[in-house]
Amino acid sequence: MTQPDQTQGKPEPLRGIRVVDLTTVLAGPYCSYQLALLGAEVIKIERPGGGDWARLGTKVTAVPEFSAQFVAQNAGKKSVCIDLKNLQGRDLALRLMASADIVVENFSPGVAERLGVGYAAVRAVRKDIVYCALSGYGQDGAMSRRPAYDHVVQAASGITMLNGTAESVPNRIGPPMFDYLAGIYGAFAVLSALRERDRTGQSQMIDVAMLDAAIVAMASTVSTWSNAGIEPRPNGNTAASGSPASGIFATRDGLLSIAANQDQQVIRLCTVAGIGEVLQDARFASVEARAAHAGAFQQLLVEVFATRDASEWEQLLSDAHVPATRVRSVPQILSEPHMQQRQVQQTVLDPQTGASIAVPSIGFKWNQQALGPQLPPPRLGEHTEAVLTGLGVDTQTVSQLRASGVIG
Repeated sequence: MTQPDQTQGKPEPLRGIRVVDLTTVLAGPYCSYQLALLGAEVIKIERPGGGDWARLGTKVTAVPEFSAQFVAQNAGKKSVCIDLKNLQGRDLALRLMASADIVVENFSPGVAERLGVGYAAVRAVRKDIVYCALSGYGQDGAMSRRPAYDHVVQAASGITMLNGTAESVPNRIGPPMFDYLAGIYGAFAVLSALRERDRTGQSQMIDVAMLDAAIVAMASTVSTWSNAGIEPRPNGNTAASGSPASGIFATRDGLLSIAANQDQQVIRLCTVAGIGEVLQDARFASVEARAAHAGAFQQLLVEVFATRDASEWEQLLSDAHVPATRVRSVPQILSEPHMQQRQVQQTVLDPQTGASIAVPSIGFKWNQQALGPQLPPPRLGEHTEAVLTGLGVDTQTVSQLRASGVIG
């Protein structure tokens, strides 16, 4: 395999690309955050006096002016405060969009059009715009006009009826995973549309729905029903394969998660655990036999795993190529040296306080580099004047617009 040239600088495939970001909270901001991490100039339009609703979340300890929710997907952006409900504000926004390559919004369907910043209006001022609209249920369809948050989309998708046991469902997944999946799909779609725009010279309209993202992210589960007629059921901590050599087991000092799905993995598991002889028992001698006697087989595992610490089992099983891990909390996994090496989380400095703020990287390495943001999270309206004067709006007009509440 060819090794990357370590003399290369940080990859910036979107350098020179301008994004106007009309999004709030999670899915939309996370989409534009991915674009910022790839080098795009992302200009976030926020409402004067309040800004992105996510700014109101749990305060960052070192910089209480920011919320933990906001900094998680808004570093690397510029903040411009414009009142889109004001005609002058709308015209300013369209002027800014005319200078952009990409517009990302996550209003409820129909709202962007009412504000005069929908796809048709933006295409009228920038004929080759890439326009991405993210929403709960999409821009069309019987459910499209319904409001949505991740919690609600999880319930609509069917995943809450699969998360847990038959006795405990429904349960939501803890983090807002479908918000972030929609953001990732949005960024993927925008990059594809940008390539198509450059190939054809035509504008592109992207419609990303959280519910769509949820369903395609459950592809193998959905396929079990669609193609085999078997309705998915909650399996607790058993792996999706249904293998009885999977699950979460108590050890001497903590919990151990195992997914030994293949026959050879089960053989290696039993060998490492010192119970290889049980595979001579007709009840456990094959995949089918173990499935038929799953309870008895799992009881053997329960007894043996209780004899060592979770970290010991993690090492022994991993060395034997059996997928296994000690069950960790978020603080525990973030403290692992592995995560420091992968640089999944990075820090940026707040210029006003000098404090460090933790932010996520893009989630993969490019030329052996984990890409983080170039800029810290913006304060509300921090870049309003600089961006507008860059469009040719003189400073006196900027002052007048601010005094009248059109900008902040």
